[in-house]
Amino acid sequence: MSYARLWFALGLVCVLSIAPGRVRGQGPAAPDAIGPAASDLARGDLALDAPDGAIASYGFLDLDDPCAVRDAVGNAVLTFGGFDANDRLIWVKGFESIDAWRAYAGNDPGLANDRAEQVGWALSGGKEDIFWQLQAILYLCPEYRNIMESIESRPSIYDGNRKTWLAPGIELTGADNRFDLSTATVFWNPTVSSAAGGAQPWDRFPPLVALAHELVHAYQRLVEDETTYTSSLQIPAMKAENLIRHAFYRRVPGYRDIRPRPGNAGFYQGPMLQYLFDVVEWADWSPSYVPLLDVFMEQGPGDP
Repeated sequence: MSYARLWFALGLVCVLSIAPGRVRGQGPAAPDAIGPAASDLARGDLALDAPDGAIASYGFLDLDDPCAVRDAVGNAVLTFGGFDANDRLIWVKGFESIDAWRAYAGNDPGLANDRAEQVGWALSGGKEDIFWQLQAILYLCPEYRNIMESIESRPSIYDGNRKTWLAPGIELTGADNRFDLSTATVFWNPTVSSAAGGAQPWDRFPPLVALAHELVHAYQRLVEDETTYTSSLQIPAMKAENLIRHAFYRRVPGYRDIRPRPGNAGFYQGPMLQYLFDVVEWADWSPSYVPLLDVFMEQGPGDP
């Protein structure tokens, strides 16, 4: 990949040499693997030589990664990295937010030139705004790649009950997030950040988390041929949702308060929804953690 002059978000960049680089999942790069210090790079417009190794894959780094880009006061920012064919980190770039990354990604030839062939393009229906949201999910939480690839492997399915063909898709909505079984369509509201009022930490989340949750329901319909909603379908959806929640906690500044989703909601005492589940800390969570199913019941004031 050839770069002449690049405008780097936050005016920060870190270029890493290939030889002493690091492999994801192993130890950090040696200190001398990092290029010019951040203080030397905070000039915005830089002329850089391309690294010798071609970038083969991308991903967001953890905030505590020693190669994460830092701002002027030393705080880690959202950091996007490029890896060579041996999975060694060779390039990173910092961003103020996921939205800033999306604006950049749509204009980066290495990311955008072949987007029609990338995972998420077919599911997005070729809509750029939806596609880059899906890409953000993939780069934050690679576990979602198999989910999206599997959905796109079935571009249409036949609904024998309704005697019609269904094509999966994603539509923006101003209403609640949901997956419509009858149309195989995810309806996503990019402004919703709570499911039940946000009184508990686990009920506050970035909108992309809701989109990721609904993608699992799309997978259940299109790949697993689930034609009727039952509460048990929420378990894998919430388990996968917790993976993207954890990715935000680890990789995106401003989300240190996000918590795993312990279950679906709670119960009603009269007309008021009562939170049933205690807050689960990340130290007590693992990907095998099984959230609780819906518990919706009427409970009178004198009931236990």
